[in-house]
Amino acid sequence: MNYKDNFDNNNNKDHFTRSSSQDLVKFFRRILDKWYFFISGLIIALTFAFIINKFTHPVYHGQSTILIRSGQNKPVGAEALVRDLSFSTNNDIRNEIGILKSFSLTQRTLESLNLEITYKKVPRIFDCCRINSLSRNIFHKSPIVIQKEGNKPQLTGAPFFVRILSTKQYLLEFEASINGKQIAQTDTFNFGNKIKSPYFSFSVHLRNKYAPELFSKESSYYKNDYSFEFNNIQNLVSKYRNNLEVDFYYDDASILELNLEGAHPDIVTTFLNQHARSFIARGLEEKNRIASATIDFIDQQISGISDSLQEAESNFQKFRAKNKVINISTEGNYAMEKLESLVTQKSNIQRMSKYYDYLYDYIQNQNEFDDVIVPSTMGISDQSLNNLVNRLGEAYSQRNRLLMTARKNSPQVQQITSEIESIRQALIENVRNIINTTQIEIEEINKQIEEVNKQIRRLPGTEREYINIQRDFQLNDNIYTFLLQKRSEAGIALASNVSDHKIIDPALKQTTYKTAPRPMANLIIAGLLGLLIPGITLILGDSLNTRINSRFNIEEYSAVPVLGHIEHSMSSKKLPVIEYPRSPLAESFRALRTNIDFMIGKQKSPAVIALTSSISGEGKSFCSANLGAILAITGKKVLVVGMDLRKPQTHTEFNIDNKKGLSNLLIGTSGFNSAVVESSVEGLYVIPSGPIPPNPAELLQSEEMNAFMAEAKKNFDFIILDTPPLALVADTLLITEATDLNLFILRQGVSRKQAIEFINHLSESQRIKNAGLVVNDVKILNNYSPVNRYGYGYGYSRFRKSGYYE
Repeated sequence: MNYKDNFDNNNNKDHFTRSSSQDLVKFFRRILDKWYFFISGLIIALTFAFIINKFTHPVYHGQSTILIRSGQNKPVGAEALVRDLSFSTNNDIRNEIGILKSFSLTQRTLESLNLEITYKKVPRIFDCCRINSLSRNIFHKSPIVIQKEGNKPQLTGAPFFVRILSTKQYLLEFEASINGKQIAQTDTFNFGNKIKSPYFSFSVHLRNKYAPELFSKESSYYKNDYSFEFNNIQNLVSKYRNNLEVDFYYDDASILELNLEGAHPDIVTTFLNQHARSFIARGLEEKNRIASATIDFIDQQISGISDSLQEAESNFQKFRAKNKVINISTEGNYAMEKLESLVTQKSNIQRMSKYYDYLYDYIQNQNEFDDVIVPSTMGISDQSLNNLVNRLGEAYSQRNRLLMTARKNSPQVQQITSEIESIRQALIENVRNIINTTQIEIEEINKQIEEVNKQIRRLPGTEREYINIQRDFQLNDNIYTFLLQKRSEAGIALASNVSDHKIIDPALKQTTYKTAPRPMANLIIAGLLGLLIPGITLILGDSLNTRINSRFNIEEYSAVPVLGHIEHSMSSKKLPVIEYPRSPLAESFRALRTNIDFMIGKQKSPAVIALTSSISGEGKSFCSANLGAILAITGKKVLVVGMDLRKPQTHTEFNIDNKKGLSNLLIGTSGFNSAVVESSVEGLYVIPSGPIPPNPAELLQSEEMNAFMAEAKKNFDFIILDTPPLALVADTLLITEATDLNLFILRQGVSRKQAIEFINHLSESQRIKNAGLVVNDVKILNNYSPVNRYGYGYGYSRFRKSGYYE
């Protein structure tokens, strides 16, 4: 690689670095130029954040954890006794989640907490106006307490406002719409008095009538209003169910985490803890239900047998007292022992028969199977019967858990319902067969008893009577003893029942935190948005803006050099360069004059300069007049020609008449000297456009036009042609061959970026030669700043106070 290649590569790298650096500088200049835009955006965004933080109702998040004992953990000790009183319950933890989120359990929790009334504190301003948007839930910290009258229905969903007036009186206000009827009331009442209406009935009491705040008129009790609202329990349950989240503490764990969001930290913690206790109590009640049902059944049986036992015992005692001592023969002893054995068998079969009747009626009449007494409790060891009862109980339990998370018509519920019906029919058939078999056994035993009774009848009367009394007593005593034993076992099982679940970490106020609003996060987000949105808006605005607003718009896309920047005129004068020769505007025209000298050569005389623009309104006539004036004050003789024969404007810049001008000269109705008008500026002459002709393009192409230009060059040093807009008509292109310099006027905020592409096209196609750009109406900040609205790093007006300008 030679030296030239190295130089070119380095030059390319430097150009890329400079371009990137310039783009960055332009971007930051643009931001600094619009500093007020960003400050306004920041103030607005932070104001919104403050309003959100102030008026958003706070939301608090709390959590607790519960241990769910796995179905694999088998009970030990006293709990082992319960297993015979109930069927197996291998709980699916996901079913327990469904129970925790169930409507019934949530309603049970809410009813136990008495959350049917919501209390809020409502701030007042100027001691009269309530700010309802700043109302906050205060739970049990309300100074007032509402007592409902019995179970009378209350108006729900409408807030009642209470203003404490003294320790004895308060002002009550409410307004509601009931069945399309508007109801409102504002009255003063005494604390404790009942307030009755067709829609509500309650009384308002002070929570603590001796509270110190009640005896100071400056306390918050008197500066704030308080509201209470009766809640619809169904809606309240649905709300808490939706807000409650239950999930695994970690994957495959038997620990559940309960999360809740609410309007007050005390509400969140109280609900979570009570809900966990309700869940545990429900599980324990389910276990105790079967043991309680067993005890009730045994008590009924004991109540029925106790009278018979008392009567048999009384008869036996009377017989013993009457006959003192009785000797029973060997034959009598044998008959009595055999009879006792048969009576015991019969009592056991009768006891089981009563259970079979109970079970048959229960299956036929009950839709649920949650408190059935299992056969093993009554000493029945029929394996087939026990299995069917356990299977039916498990199926009912599974369906109940599914119904907490699924609909009745879901495939899972329909499948388990079908299975329940199948097991139920099998169990009914099994019990019916057992009942029939039991009746046969009882009949067979009765026959055997009758055979023994025949033997007893052959015994002496006293001995025979003794055996019969002994038989009745023994029969009732055996049944009674057995029932007492079973009741004792059921009582022990009931007393030793413990819950399968327990609370690990209760919800604590210290661990409850506020999730909304988040003041610091909102302020940070607002600050970022307050800066980001104006920045994006600025970038999009610049991208979508088709007008030239920046020096960089021209420098980046133009292939034609910029010869001057004409600053914005603060005066209404037509020739401000003459009226205010020491102004920044006059200095910008002097800079343009200098650049023109470099473009056409200082010794070039006469020089023809054409000024044109892309559209009308870009200031070419203004620039033509003032450029002529700034050239004239150097001692040059300058002629400004109004060549826009379609929409004349040159005469207005010099306040002269347009009745005679270039159009008259070209059609031969006026001579050169008569068309020239001397301006108020020495050395500056004007030829206005004259009356609008029907054929302006043909006139500009005529021989008279060539003759006019030749005559003008003989008499003047500079000839400035104020031509029509180039993008609208082609008149300017007809005379460019006769010009030494062509100036395109671009006006800040008016000219479009497409005009630069149009000028580049004309220059590259050689249709216009020796062209330059003049940017008109540039607005620069008055203070010394490296940034201005136009985007320059320099500008004459920034030195306005330097003493060089007026």
